[in-house]
Amino acid sequence: MFGDEGEVVRKTIGKASLEADEEGLVTLQCDRCKSRFKMECSYLNDELEGNDICCPICGISEKLNTFWPEEVIEEVQKIAIAEAERMFVEALKGIKSKHIKIETKPVQRVDTDIAIKNKDYDMLRVRVNCCDKIIALTSSDVTAGFYCPYCGRIIK
Repeated sequence: MFGDEGEVVRKTIGKASLEADEEGLVTLQCDRCKSRFKMECSYLNDELEGNDICCPICGISEKLNTFWPEEVIEEVQKIAIAEAERMFVEALKGIKSKHIKIETKPVQRVDTDIAIKNKDYDMLRVRVNCCDKIIALTSSDVTAGFYCPYCGRIIK
């Protein structure tokens, strides 16, 4: 959407959130290697402040928004598609002509405030001593060695 003089106008159309597990960890997924891991929710909410997260498996450091799990992305896409359909129907409502007849179907309503439950993956909880924080990884990732998602140091 554009406002006056071509400026971009942003509009929030929904909200997606990840719920932490009973130990306060939230599941993330690397956009590059697709590995899943868990980090402390309190760190993500209170301490991250725009810093990068390091994928514990591939070691690539990126912003938090590149670590949303696939199920969150799918739900957000549903919200975006429903909003695009609604905007399209609204834009066509006022068009009337003796040569053109436009009929629109009702737009499917979707929940625009979603909370994704934390899936219980078989992961081991590990304290990373470099940052004195907890993470969770699959047992094979712990055995193979990994990077600290908080600071990026190699562990093991």
